[in-house]
Amino acid sequence: MSIFQMILLGVTAFFAYKVFEHVQGLEDAKSEDEAPRRPVPVSPFDPQKLLEEADEAFKRGDLAHAARLLKEATVKDPKNPEILNKYAFILAKNGETENAITHYKTSIKADPNDDLTHISLAALLREKNRLYEAQEHIKAALDIDDNYEVTYFNYGNLLVDMNDPEGARMMYEKALYIKPDFHEAKEELDKLDEA
Repeated sequence: MSIFQMILLGVTAFFAYKVFEHVQGLEDAKSEDEAPRRPVPVSPFDPQKLLEEADEAFKRGDLAHAARLLKEATVKDPKNPEILNKYAFILAKNGETENAITHYKTSIKADPNDDLTHISLAALLREKNRLYEAQEHIKAALDIDDNYEVTYFNYGNLLVDMNDPEGARMMYEKALYIKPDFHEAKEELDKLDEA
């Protein structure tokens, strides 16, 4: 074999190897495309992530930051009762009662069977002296769960504000029937007995 033939053989072998590498690279790329992809990390703008961050901010006592996060979460998921309720709670804590009432009402539209939302809304309505509207929500809460002593206690307080001491007495007694060691209900009942 001449030197020229050996060089030609070497060049051919080199190009054959490069073609092999290229084909192999194409097959590897194809198999990577077929491989299951890793899940994309949750965006910090995901409503659930915002909710978690808001919970952390609330625990730290940073109500303003919690409110901002929850406001953004309500924009991204406007019918999520959990987000709406937490936002309404923070708004109420910040003194934005009317805005809180609006968000609780939106939550009730999304989930009318949440007795705790009805109770929370009733408390804010009572605070605003919208007593009959508050009564509607207390009754709705009782229709959903008539075995929660706090609802009867709150109803008793509302009936005191509505100048119905006998109705209030019945509500406090029902609260005590469900939870005999409910001290606040006992105290309110004693106040009625003293009057």
